[in-house]
Amino acid sequence: MYWNIALLPDATPDSKREHGPAGRYVIHRHFDGGGPHRDLRLEQAGHLAGWRFEQPLCAEGAWAVEKGPHPLRWLDHDGDAAREDAGLYTVIAWAKDARELFLDGRHGTHILRAERMPLLSPEAARALHVTMREMALEPAALAGILRDGVTARRRALERFCGLGRELDGSAFDEAVWRRTLESLSLDEITRHLRAYEVRFDHKFPPSPTSYPETLPDSESGAWTNRAMGIVRDG
Repeated sequence: MYWNIALLPDATPDSKREHGPAGRYVIHRHFDGGGPHRDLRLEQAGHLAGWRFEQPLCAEGAWAVEKGPHPLRWLDHDGDAAREDAGLYTVIAWAKDARELFLDGRHGTHILRAERMPLLSPEAARALHVTMREMALEPAALAGILRDGVTARRRALERFCGLGRELDGSAFDEAVWRRTLESLSLDEITRHLRAYEVRFDHKFPPSPTSYPETLPDSESGAWTNRAMGIVRDG
């Protein structure tokens, strides 16, 4: 389960303390089989809950994975982890998909806001895995390929609509075309775009990229004689 996390400096710490502390917390910097990360551990009834962060908590756009229950001994014993912060936390809001905590630690007071990200449906996850297998893609490449694909579709759509406005003027219903094209594959959009590009080239023929060199009249006779000499001698 993935969460979007924002760690904000607290402007009015006194107003938050009126909720009363919910328990202790600790932030550990750790390295395991999954690589370097940070663990935020929150004391609850008989166990620790919290999140695992792949980036620093204060990083913009930080995300986290919710951790399973851990023993309370981590509040006082660090093991092979490095303790970055510790203190008391207060629950400001705690819902299934959104949480807000007040952290009062060694390095000051902060507000932590967490928002649960929606999961992919089983059908969407299966489609991704099938595509990865068919195209021999690694999971780490998916984000970049998805970004490139969305960018390519948007550029093709914008070019199509630009040509449509130029060719058909007010008769071009852009809203209808956008709804139609957005449901198509990139190959299908490209075929429609190519048809408009052909129409555009017929209406506005492209200029040649080069022209024959024109010689001054005073030199044309000499060049003609020289050319005929080459033909004759050859």
